[in-house]
Amino acid sequence: LDHSPALELLVDAQGTVGGATGVNRQTGETWVVRAGAVVIATGGCAFLSKALGCNVLTGDGQLMAAEVGAAMSGMEFSNAYGLGPAFSSVTKSLFYNWATFYDRDGQAIEGAGSSRGRSVIAQNLQTQPVFACIDRADAQIRAWMRTAQPNFFVSFDRQGIDPFTQHFPVTLRLEGTVRGTGGLNLVDPTCATSVRGLYAAGDAATRELICGGFTGGGSHNAAWALSSGFRAGAGAAAFGKDARSRASRTLRRAGGVAIATRGAEGSDSQAVVSAVQAEVFPYERNWFREGPVLEASLARLDALWTRLRHGAPAACASGAVRAREAAAMLATARWMYRSALQRTE
Repeated sequence: LDHSPALELLVDAQGTVGGATGVNRQTGETWVVRAGAVVIATGGCAFLSKALGCNVLTGDGQLMAAEVGAAMSGMEFSNAYGLGPAFSSVTKSLFYNWATFYDRDGQAIEGAGSSRGRSVIAQNLQTQPVFACIDRADAQIRAWMRTAQPNFFVSFDRQGIDPFTQHFPVTLRLEGTVRGTGGLNLVDPTCATSVRGLYAAGDAATRELICGGFTGGGSHNAAWALSSGFRAGAGAAAFGKDARSRASRTLRRAGGVAIATRGAEGSDSQAVVSAVQAEVFPYERNWFREGPVLEASLARLDALWTRLRHGAPAACASGAVRAREAAAMLATARWMYRSALQRTE
């Protein structure tokens, strides 16, 4: 179902997931799919930070799963920032291992680096621009880079910048639970969640099982996407086959915020998104994470969640999609900060 985002899951009287429902963005029509099992493969949440490939990843699948009782895990491992040019959405950071980082005066910043030293970059970005130059790569390495990741260079070529000889501004874009680790908790090798009939794969699921608290944009996460997709698909298929005898079961919609609320006052989805971004984008809040700072953010996020829970539902299909995205981002921010506060070490 293309251009047809899911909005909520369907469950039976025993709480077993039996399908999903959503809307077609082009026609506004509602669709319903009954199924023996459901796999959440919606990716993580990058908070609309404009990182390449991430601006459709707003945590919707985790919100739908949480509404039927699914547990999360590793949500404290959710402050992954991708390093990239300030003028580009590309956050592939491998080549920055050959880069030197400079301040506005052209002086090398001590301790700044990609694999190690991003905290130094984040610290400097709070007060001044940071520049990079991939000036430690020899001719052979430069030629290899061009063939290994050609799209890394597209934005440079369009602007006439030679990243090997010229300084260019860099930034850190929040990729949250996409490049991070947290997601739906898995209870067995079939990638089942804590709710019967519900499975998870890829960045929608926790990746702690393969690498603890650290992952990356490719490597671990790419291998995990393939292997968890295979296992979740097989697990859901087996469960669904057994569920065919229950095909006549009665299902109910399980969605809540923004689609099943009964308040009179509506909310501005873009305002909600902006409010969430104001709490999760700043390095001084989400990167360095100090208890009082997180508690202050949570107080504002919790108050916003209360308003959404008691607000009016979206009035149209497109409004429902935007409202659910905003609600999912808000829920993700609350989960990750509340989890982070438990990690006093």
